[in-house]
Amino acid sequence: MKSPIPSWVKPETCIKCKGAKNLCGLGYCPILESAKDGFPKIEFKGKEMYGSSPPSIFVGRYGYPKVYAGPVLPPFVSKDVEFLGISSRLYGMGITEIIGKRSALYRTSSIYDVRRPREKGGVLEATQLLAMSEKPVDIEVKLAKEVKGALSLDFFHAPIGPRTEAEKARITENPVVPRKVDAIVDDTDAKATDALFELFSSGIEIDRAQNLLSAGLLGDKRKRRMVPTRWSITAVDDILGKKLMERVRYYQEIGEFELYENTYLGNHMLILLMPEEWGFEMVEMWMRGSYWSPQDVTLSDWEPFEGRKSYAENITGGYYAARLAVLEHLHRRRRSAKVLIYREISPEYWAPLGVWVVRETARNAMRKVPERFSSLDEAVEKITERVHNKEWKKHSHTIREMRVQRRLSDYWKVF
Repeated sequence: MKSPIPSWVKPETCIKCKGAKNLCGLGYCPILESAKDGFPKIEFKGKEMYGSSPPSIFVGRYGYPKVYAGPVLPPFVSKDVEFLGISSRLYGMGITEIIGKRSALYRTSSIYDVRRPREKGGVLEATQLLAMSEKPVDIEVKLAKEVKGALSLDFFHAPIGPRTEAEKARITENPVVPRKVDAIVDDTDAKATDALFELFSSGIEIDRAQNLLSAGLLGDKRKRRMVPTRWSITAVDDILGKKLMERVRYYQEIGEFELYENTYLGNHMLILLMPEEWGFEMVEMWMRGSYWSPQDVTLSDWEPFEGRKSYAENITGGYYAARLAVLEHLHRRRRSAKVLIYREISPEYWAPLGVWVVRETARNAMRKVPERFSSLDEAVEKITERVHNKEWKKHSHTIREMRVQRRLSDYWKVF
């Protein structure tokens, strides 16, 4: 099948962009558009929709700071929809199953200015109440027109049904709001970063925290803003990762090399923890015929002990999702390590499902019993045996750095 990517666009450009930055200059993503053509159009007859939101909301990014925002719901009532709004509960399903179930969720929305998230009544208030709930909520939405559109596929968020404009929205039952969420939303003096970490520490699902940030319900009252869903996903992964890093950096280092491994939906991930001070690197290899690339392409991003100051332009959102998963593991153990992740993406991953796939693949890798090694060379050799790209280590800043340090150490022993 002919690639939808114009011949003049470099494969690495698509991998860095993933349909988010318009790096090709076309104004749209031909890869995402061609994928949508393979799915049937989604329709809903009528102008009143009544259903149970998982709960879930969606805030768009086009036209920022004036964007479409509103509730996400299926056109039916059921208390069994909760798993659709929690990415960790999607883990284990196949691509077709995930797309099939998530395509039943419609984005009903109205235009709002992100700088004014405190408007009472209407669609916005219903959206914010949904964001606070921990259980499915029945909601009634009056639509401006009948729904007809395509499934939305995106590298950052999970697949979702078409968007339609909502004129009114009314929640028909009382949302179940956890006390911790209620208290944090009412705390209009706390910073959004502190509020997110407090939610995370109290066991609130990461998807719920993303909803709250998107809905403009966190942080100093004067600075609260709605945040587009795509941005909030990576923002929450990054914020929580940095908060954990403040602790993990100063824990005792692990005593040996540990290798964790997991594969899910064509994503083969190997995570190496090394007995060194904190540092993090992620190397990705998109195999020929995989979603974003017609040929093998390998890219990487890394950070030293002090952390990053710029966005991970090569790996993008997956970098922060994977980093958070490993930091969670180290924080639970009260241990520190230098981390190297190698991820290979095969053609088996034929549709983008969101960065949650990276986060949950890494989380499930860290739950396994690791293989242990006494040296870096042994661990690297073991990884090389199991991957498609036998030259992957040439792309790793961490391996080059550690080998230089080792050679310098051997040199100084002579004196």
